[in-house]
Formats: sequence, C-alpha cells, structure tokens
Amino acid sequence: MHARDPLGRAVVYAIDMLNQGAGIAEVAERAALQFDDQIGPHLRHIIEHYEALLAGIDLGVVDYDNRSRDRTVERDPVIARARCEALAQSLTRRLERPWPETIAVAFDGGVAGDDRFVSGSTPLRELLFVAGHAVHHYALLRLVLKQRGLSLPEGIGKAAATIRYERERQG
Repeated sequence: MHARDPLGRAVVYAIDMLNQGAGIAEVAERAALQFDDQIGPHLRHIIEHYEALLAGIDLGVVDYDNRSRDRTVERDPVIARARCEALAQSLTRRLERPWPETIAVAFDGGVAGDDRFVSGSTPLRELLFVAGHAVHHYALLRLVLKQRGLSLPEGIGKAAATIRYERERQG
C-alpha cells in the first residue's frame, strides 16, 4: 500500500483530520476552556469512531454504535489530543499491512433504536466516512470556539468539496 493509491490517500486524509482534532484540543487547552462543556464530547465522538473502524477492520465488521463512550476523553484536552495522535500513528502503521477488500458495517436504527442493520462496505468508504464525519463536527466546534473569541485555521471544519469550490471560484 502506498500513499498514492486511493486507499493510501484516504488514510492520509483520515490522519490529517485526526491531526486537526489534536489541534483543536490544543487550542482548547491553551485557552483553558471548559473542555467537557461542548468541545470534549465532539472530539470523543470522533475519536471513538476512528477507534471502532480500526478495531473492526481486521474483524471484518465495523460497529460505530458499540463505542466505549469514555468520558475521560471528553473531560481532558490532553487525553483527547494524545488519543488523536495515537490513532494517527496506528493508521500510519496500518498502511504497511494488507487491507480487506470488503467489510461489513453494523449499526443501530429505528426511531426507538430497536433495529440492527448490517451493510456491506469497503475500507476506503469507511475511511472517507470517519474523515468526513470529523469535518462535520469540526465545523460545529469552529462555531463554539468563535463564540469564545477563538479561531481555527481556515480549512478546519470545511468539506473538501467546499475548499475546492472556493479555490476554483477565486482562481
């Protein structure tokens, strides 16, 4: 696997999103914000989706709903940042191993959460999901930080398609 292959590029994208999460945790830490109010829960949610993907990839079933919901991650920006960095390292190491061609994704559904679904997918699709999912949460966190007088680098919290659109419109 090489970072120029589609799967390798998706791993790099997923790692970049984890690095952005680590950066958000660092901003919150430096500003001494109450992390568990809004920032920490979003980062924990993102981290645990990445963890579910990495845990399930070799088992053949990824279950995003079966997360630990570890409150220590959402209470402490140092822990959140460390978990983001550890996941980025795990994904980097994972590039050196073979990936399954297909995987299953299990998730809960139904208005009351009574249904269980399993759908076919691929590692490429799921890497793009966790990265895009992170972008969505970072957009929310951008607003939270802005309300507290803090800013993030321009691209954080913007979808890749939006960044490309804005670049083409200007260029």
